[in-house]
Amino acid sequence: SDIRPGQHIYIDDGNIDLLVVKCEKKRLKAKVVVEGSLKAHKGINIPGVRLRFSGLTEKDIRDIRFGVEQRVDFIAQSFIRDAGDVRAVRRHISKLGAACAVIAKIENRDGIRHIDEIIDAADGIMIARGDMGVSIPICEVPIVQKMIIRKCNMKKKFVITATQMLESMTENVRPTRAEATDVANAILDGTDYVMLSAETAAGKYPAESTAMMNGIIKFTEGSEYFPPRIWQ
Repeated sequence: SDIRPGQHIYIDDGNIDLLVVKCEKKRLKAKVVVEGSLKAHKGINIPGVRLRFSGLTEKDIRDIRFGVEQRVDFIAQSFIRDAGDVRAVRRHISKLGAACAVIAKIENRDGIRHIDEIIDAADGIMIARGDMGVSIPICEVPIVQKMIIRKCNMKKKFVITATQMLESMTENVRPTRAEATDVANAILDGTDYVMLSAETAAGKYPAESTAMMNGIIKFTEGSEYFPPRIWQ
């Protein structure tokens, strides 16, 4: 009931684009606009739609319990919409007698709109640019990234910049110049961490990707242009 004909459904960070043409009670009929290989465990994004569902599914609860049993340090929560989503995870962690930190992944317009309260509620923030670049126009992502980094620095919360940082290294042994610049600029803007995703999860050159990222970090932080932390 939350989805209407004419809306787009994006799969795998927008690599597959479906256009909804008919809505039934338990099914949707959609036309493939941009085709692609539909792989397992890929995210689905429907821009402009706030689906009415509980923030935590039964699988989420099982996964949190498993993480707590393994004594993980952090739990990253996807598609955060507001501080209430963060508090729901915290409550469940507390019920299990644990105190692992919560990282809020910002990847939709609701999360961007409520960024200040989310930063206050979470231990750290992840700028998840894949789905974010589907939820908002991709031309807005760089400025939103800078804004979130700055707010996290000011509030003394750690921030992770993630997704497609060295994406070409999933297939190639060297990144593009633009990718290397992207990593360096995130560091210069004040991000605390940069993160590899498909490069190490499914790419052909996981070790080389890690070494390249590490090299960019070290050179950038050792340069004369590396600024002190805003809040120090």
